[in-house]
Amino acid sequence: MGVFEISVREVPLSGIKSPEQLAAFVLQSLGLSDLKDERDVRLLLAFMENRNGLKVEELMKVAGLGQTATYSRIRKFLSAGLIYKAKGSVYRLRERTLKDTLDFRVRREIERVFDSIVEVGEELDGKVSAGKKD
Repeated sequence: MGVFEISVREVPLSGIKSPEQLAAFVLQSLGLSDLKDERDVRLLLAFMENRNGLKVEELMKVAGLGQTATYSRIRKFLSAGLIYKAKGSVYRLRERTLKDTLDFRVRREIERVFDSIVEVGEELDGKVSAGKKD
């Protein structure tokens, strides 16, 4: 997949009820946003509501941001594996639902990256252990 940027954080879920609060929870848990900025939340909800996708101009209106700031947020969502660029410069959620996107795309990428980290850790253990014997 190339560059995959995400950090997983444990975020308290107590008292979260509204779609905006739940979207903020997901974004904060993935290290993509903080709770002070509702523009990322509006973008995520817009992707969920518009399964056919959205053009940059539409995303700019949803987020209330200029073109440069909107593209910055699009790149952030792209690198996290939440969305992809479809035909005609339309951006869409990677899977049919957010659950499927998180489960099938994001989880798979996290596991792939983590497996490679563990593999390198094992190699490093071997090299450090071998170095102690000398």
